Amino acid sequence: MNKLIIDSREKSNLSEFIISEASRMNILTEKQWIEIGDYVYQDVCFEAKSTIDFLQSVLNGRLWNQVDNMDRHYEYSIVIIHGSLHQVMAYPKYVNMEINEQLLKHKFYGAIGRLTLDTDCKVFWVESPQKAAKIITTICKMRPVKRSVIQPTLLKRITTDDLRLDMLCTIKGVSKSKAKKIIEKYGSVMEVGESNVNELSSIDGIGPTIAKRIIDTLNSEEKVVV
Repeated sequence: MNKLIIDSREKSNLSEFIISEASRMNILTEKQWIEIGDYVYQDVCFEAKSTIDFLQSVLNGRLWNQVDNMDRHYEYSIVIIHGSLHQVMAYPKYVNMEINEQLLKHKFYGAIGRLTLDTDCKVFWVESPQKAAKIITTICKMRPVKRSVIQPTLLKRITTDDLRLDMLCTIKGVSKSKAKKIIEKYGSVMEVGESNVNELSSIDGIGPTIAKRIIDTLNSEEKVVV
């Protein structure tokens, strides 16, 4: 039976809201020590932060290590932020340091932009931990259900000047920057397909899950759906 695993170090109100919401939705929960993320359900990893914690993790650089580890070890990585910017601006630490308010806002929004554009992580920002709990439990409830994939009416064509990159970028979880790193190491798509998971996952940003998907896709003799 699948369980929503909650990091045993989590003592926030959010974890209590999640337990309550999970019980209402018949989702089993269990507290364990989690090395990566705050909440894990199957192959989905959640990193949950208040707006204050989010900005602190941006300023000290910890956020990017957390996201990189999530991306390497889980198929789905989600950062969920809860709270308001007003709470951040009123936080005594920043008030006492007399840090420019506009600079803090720039750092905050810039981090959301960077997560969206430079990583494969999905980002949610809601005003309360109650709403964050609803999003997390809803995703957990939906994860085991087999659904038909939403197909766009017009497939977006990847336009680079390198067909090797175009091919790799069609694989889920492989961004243009990751594809470039792969090609820099192997040179050809054929050599990528002949590698193994350990070799491929040694590349920065490529975890075992994505590495296996790349190799399976390149070596599949059956129809591969993008």
